[in-house]
Amino acid sequence: MKLPRTTSTASSNGRGRRRTTRGTSGANSVVTQIAQLVATNEALQRQNREVADENVRLRAELADIGTALGRLTGAPRGRRGRGGADALALPEAKPRRQRKPITDPEQLQRRRQALAKARAARSEKLAAARAAATPAE
Repeated sequence: MKLPRTTSTASSNGRGRRRTTRGTSGANSVVTQIAQLVATNEALQRQNREVADENVRLRAELADIGTALGRLTGAPRGRRGRGGADALALPEAKPRRQRKPITDPEQLQRRRQALAKARAARSEKLAAARAAATPAE
């Protein structure tokens, strides 16, 4: 901003006062803005705490609802989503029913062959791991 031109006598007498007044008003406006920012910051922090408390309360309520639903529906133990395993603990699963023994000779033979193949693959894997762990001389 430019000051209006005045005579040299008026400007020498009034210049200091104008600057002081203008500087003070500028400092006052900065102080006022800082005070407003601080007040707004405090209000936002208060709101943030309230929202965090509400979030904790709602999570606990949701866990209770999930537990109750699990008890009512007898839902399977597996669970999707985030959160700890204890957050929505489900009741104990029903015991699995006993399977009937396999009596078909062909199916028994296939199972024995599959078991032998799996054992052979596992022993090869273990032997390879031992060979890799042993230092070569």
